[in-house]
Amino acid sequence: MNVEKKNVWIAASVQFVNIIDFMMVMPLGPDISKMLAITNSDIGVICGCYTLAIAFSGIICARFIDRFDRKIVAIVSVAGLSLATLSAAFACDLYSLIGARILAGCFGGPAAAISLSMVTDVVPPQRRGKAMAVVMGSFSLSSIVAIPFGLELARLGNWESPFYAISIIGILVVLVIIKYTPSMTEHLAKKDNPVVSILALLKNRDNLMAMLMMASAMFTSFLIIPNVSAFFQFNQGYPRESLWMLYMVGGVFSLGMIQLGGRLSDKIGSITTNITGTIVLILFIYDGFIHEPLTPLLLIFVMFMGNVCIRNVSATSEASKSPKPHERAAFMALLSSVQHGANGIAALLSSAMLMTVGNGVLVGMERVAILAVVIALLQPYFLMKIYKSRPRCS
Repeated sequence: MNVEKKNVWIAASVQFVNIIDFMMVMPLGPDISKMLAITNSDIGVICGCYTLAIAFSGIICARFIDRFDRKIVAIVSVAGLSLATLSAAFACDLYSLIGARILAGCFGGPAAAISLSMVTDVVPPQRRGKAMAVVMGSFSLSSIVAIPFGLELARLGNWESPFYAISIIGILVVLVIIKYTPSMTEHLAKKDNPVVSILALLKNRDNLMAMLMMASAMFTSFLIIPNVSAFFQFNQGYPRESLWMLYMVGGVFSLGMIQLGGRLSDKIGSITTNITGTIVLILFIYDGFIHEPLTPLLLIFVMFMGNVCIRNVSATSEASKSPKPHERAAFMALLSSVQHGANGIAALLSSAMLMTVGNGVLVGMERVAILAVVIALLQPYFLMKIYKSRPRCS
């Protein structure tokens, strides 16, 4: 395996650990609420605090992350994430669980940034859509393997079991990084590189537009995603014992869609790919969450997740072309912070807009979904503005 492919797959492994840690709490929400003193509408608060911690840590590390070997940053961030995730298994109430998730989020920010930086360092722009699809495919792979496995672990054992499993996987990835990842210091070679300024990154119009573009996408997704498990189970009657199948099928479909999105972005352009994904996404948000579904819940879920992935990979491949080489990790850290900040705000907002009644039924999902549809229209708009105005950068 050549260096380019090896680094892409190692970066994908880092992202895989980060994503399963990020995703696991959402489908486990109803299980956790049975054991701890929380309600289904509190899941948005837990997820929101975690993602805001990722955003905060990304902003803090953005100024410094380009001063270190990418390999060292990857080792520290994944190891810290694994240990922080382990601490969540010892939570005894809402506040201790939030504290553990905030700690994990502090390591999740640099982990997300460094995985994308490892790719942009070694993959030229003309192949970057495909490479980003491999790394971002960890989102789908987590749904195929990790989330269904975690749901079954929780069903057969207890809600803490998935957190133990994620920690073990994280440590294994650390060992892989130590053994197989070469030092990545080419970005340090130029002594005259200026110190990266967050303010300077934000003043660059293309960078700012890229961040707004990705923020709008994440805001749309995370108005809906933290509430899917509870909404499907308690509002639509989806059986708990089949929940693992929902995420597995959704993950398989999304994995195919994200690879398709990456290739289409390289071949026909990111704008056409993104607009198509946005139209289909809106149709299924409308059908699944604004009125009584006309299509099966499984189809709604897989089309929702698949088109979220298509939109994100087409936009990310374009956004990755904005920064200069010595700014890449800082830009990706800041971009990750903006994305997760949008995730956190959206999750907290959806939690505030929803109310739990009866036996876990969520009230207000229609309002949340309408807002998601409106925000979804912003991403292709920002993408077109970036594409038309920005000179191509490597």
